[in-house]
Amino acid sequence: MLADLQDIVGDLVRDAVSRLGDAARDRAIGLAVVQYGKDRPRVIVEDLVSAAGTPKTLPLPADWLQGQSRALSIEYPIGEVPTSLLPRHLWTVATVPTGEIIALPAEAVTGAAHRLAWCRPHVVSAFEDSIPDQDREAVAQYAAGLLLDQLATLTSGDRESTIKGDSVDHGEAAPNYAARAKTARQRYHDLLGIDPKRLQPASVTVNPPLVSSKGEGRLLWRRKRS
Repeated sequence: MLADLQDIVGDLVRDAVSRLGDAARDRAIGLAVVQYGKDRPRVIVEDLVSAAGTPKTLPLPADWLQGQSRALSIEYPIGEVPTSLLPRHLWTVATVPTGEIIALPAEAVTGAAHRLAWCRPHVVSAFEDSIPDQDREAVAQYAAGLLLDQLATLTSGDRESTIKGDSVDHGEAAPNYAARAKTARQRYHDLLGIDPKRLQPASVTVNPPLVSSKGEGRLLWRRKRS
């Protein structure tokens, strides 16, 4: 539950929580839950019966959240070995005036059971918690990293104290908090077995060939002149 995550985050970065406050801690936990949902989607499998109409459709699950839930696959017929999945190009989640629908192929059998795999956002509150026990530390570590990043920004303007006898090195506060934040994020990735490098989008720089001053293409060979 939420109270458990609050306690874990407090244990990890009590100095950050005491300085930034409980509201900042809870916002960081909320953002950590969102990130966890991207890395570990909350997948639900449900059997639904196709309905007649144009187009033929599957009813939306009762807990479907428009704009947030996502359909992953549809098994039909159910129970075949190997599993028989409808090709992705034959069905879609479409938005109509009444909301979202799952549109099936025209040849779909009305009244037939279809097995829908779909995902919805994770929830952590005083009454509901969808984070598995084994991943609670990971979520807390991500939240801790966010709080430490905030402290790094907050203390980035600190200078060494001129008060005699002050043993705190204010100039090192921001780098120390930034280093701890990096460690917390790495711990999050390690606990979930995620390689952060694979999450970085690949980029390719292409220099398009420009024409020469004579309007000719710049090729690797020279054009023979007549």
